[in-house]
Order: sequence, then C-alpha cells, then structure tokens
Amino acid sequence: MRPYGLILAGGGAKGAYQIGAWRAMRELGVQIEAIAGVSIGAINGALIAQGDFDRTLELWNNVEVKDGIHMDAELKSPENLFSFSNLPQIFYEVIRNGGVDVTPARDLIARYVDEDAVRASGIPVGLVTFQLSSMKPVEVFLDEIEDGRLIDYLMLSARFPGLQNESPDGAKYLDGGVYDNAPVGMLRKRGINRFIVVDISNMKGIGHKTDLSCADIIYIRPGNPKELGESFEFDREKTEMRMQMGYLDAKKAFGALGGQTYYFKPSEYKKMQELYGWKACTQLEALAQERDVARLTVYTHSRFMRALLDAEKAPEKEPESEWEDLADALLRKAQPLLEKVPEELVRTIRRPRSAEKKYPAARAALTAFQQGKGK
Repeated sequence: MRPYGLILAGGGAKGAYQIGAWRAMRELGVQIEAIAGVSIGAINGALIAQGDFDRTLELWNNVEVKDGIHMDAELKSPENLFSFSNLPQIFYEVIRNGGVDVTPARDLIARYVDEDAVRASGIPVGLVTFQLSSMKPVEVFLDEIEDGRLIDYLMLSARFPGLQNESPDGAKYLDGGVYDNAPVGMLRKRGINRFIVVDISNMKGIGHKTDLSCADIIYIRPGNPKELGESFEFDREKTEMRMQMGYLDAKKAFGALGGQTYYFKPSEYKKMQELYGWKACTQLEALAQERDVARLTVYTHSRFMRALLDAEKAPEKEPESEWEDLADALLRKAQPLLEKVPEELVRTIRRPRSAEKKYPAARAALTAFQQGKGK
C-alpha cells in the first residue's frame, strides 16, 4: 500500500477520536510518510510519529482537566474547563495571571512525547501556530526546530484564549486553528498529494480549498461532530466513546465497514441494500437514531433489524408536561442545556413526528424482515 500524509485537525479533548482512527489504521496496515497537525492534532502527530500506541493510549485514558492546569481553587465543573460554571474562575485567572496556568499540561506532554524518538522515526512532523504580534501564521516542521524545543512548539500550536500565553521568544501566539485547522498545504509543499485527514472540528471543510486540487484524500470525520462533545471536556467515558467512534469511522473510510450513520460488515450492508433498496436503508438508520439504537458497534443485517424492532416496541418517552408546566420543566433542565446548542433545546421540548409517516420505506423493510424475508 502506498503511504499517506496524515493531517490532524485541532479540537482539544476531541483528539481522542484521532487516536481511535490511528488504531484502525494500524490494523489496516496503513503507512504514514509525513504528518501535519494543529493544536491537539500536532501533539497527536508527535505521538503517532513516535509510534508507541500503548503509551499514547495510557495518556489519553487517564488525562483529566486537573492534570493540565494549575488553579488555586478547585473547579466547580472539573470535567470541562470552559463550562459555564467555571467561567468566573477563568476570568479571575485571566485578570490576575494573564490566563490559566498550563505548566502542568506542558509537563504532561513532555513526559509522553519523546523528542528523540520522534526525530529518529524519520517521519516529517509539521505544525501550525499563529503569531499575534505579526498577525501571521507560523508553519514549521520538526527539521526546522532546534533540538530540545519540540514541546515548546507543540504548546505554541495549542494556545487557546484564556490560557497563559508565554513563549520562549516573548511573542504572543494563538492556536493554529485560527489560520488553518487542517493544514494540507504544508504537506503539499513537500510534494505529497495523497492524504488522510482526520477532522474533529465542528465547522465543515478541511482547510484551504486550493490545497485540495489534484489530491487523493481519505476524509475521516464524524457524521455529526457535535457527538464528540466539547473541546475541553475531559471525561473518561467520553474519551472511550470518542476513540471508538474514530476507530469505526476510520474503518468505514477505508471500506472495511459499510453504512451511513451506523456500522455494518460490508457484505451485510450490501445485502440490506439489495433486499430493501438504498432509500429504505437510509430511513432505517435514521429511524434507529431516533429510537436511540446503540450506534457505536458493528452490526449484521439481522442484528440491526432486531435491535430496531426491539426499540420500536419500547414505550415512547412522555413529553415533559403541557404548556402550563413548561416553565418548570425548562428551569429543571436549564443548567445542562446552557452548554448545548439551541437545536438541543428545540429537540428536547418538541413532540416527535410519527415514525409511521416519516419512514415508509423503513416500515416496509421492517415488515418484510418480520415476515422472514432476508433473514
């Protein structure tokens, strides 16, 4: 298999998704000839070049917000640094110290990233940061960085507003994602035109479009990036979910799994399309999501249809209450909803449309399955 250049977007805690994708690529025998990353993507890029998957997994399975910052008072929401309830504390740190002290994060990265091993890998590793004093991006490869300075540059690439902004040269820097969160162009300049892009950003797109012409690209990204959660939400259960999603999405991107929002063995998904048609398969997956059928697993045709039928038999959730009690219901939900998008509020209080009317092709497929066709 010809090697690829690997592009790793920024996204903080969502970077666990990239480690899951790396696991899949290792299993598939994918070879990486160069890496370019931004913010957490740059840090993951160094870890991937280093090649120690077990050590990287140890880091991601155990990292918590408290491991990366120093604050005098304990956070009110320790799983998510920039949660609404932590904002007064962060504002205080910005006023008093110029931002939250991230020295522990630097020390943590230095414990897991072995600069000598990264250099010895022979894999070119590039990163992007943005210098505020000049208002210009800084794109730099490892072979352009002085020995012993890799960790400094990794930290420069991940300068999120609200965190301390000290740097070895005294200049102010911002997260490289403000310029280009998927720096394909860095590797194009080095003559590479075959890429794997692992994108964990909420915004659509993969960097500068002019860098994509005449390029061979495998694009790995969640169907709904909001499922990855918040960038500073370091929760072990969420980390595990992100890794599993990255693993399955990477397998799908390389054709080792089929499906649209769900995951199937390719032969099983082909069988479903032959039995019911592509439109029915699309509706079946949409109905499964609406019915909360577990998504991050690999299904056979029969297992998926049975899971969906079981979900259909489950009683529908009762709406909160009628209009006179709506205010009380919203007040009870106010705190968690403050951290969610407006659409979530609408989804929470809206009565679902009847699945019978929305998914006629899916209904016909379920009926056919129950009658024994295609089992």
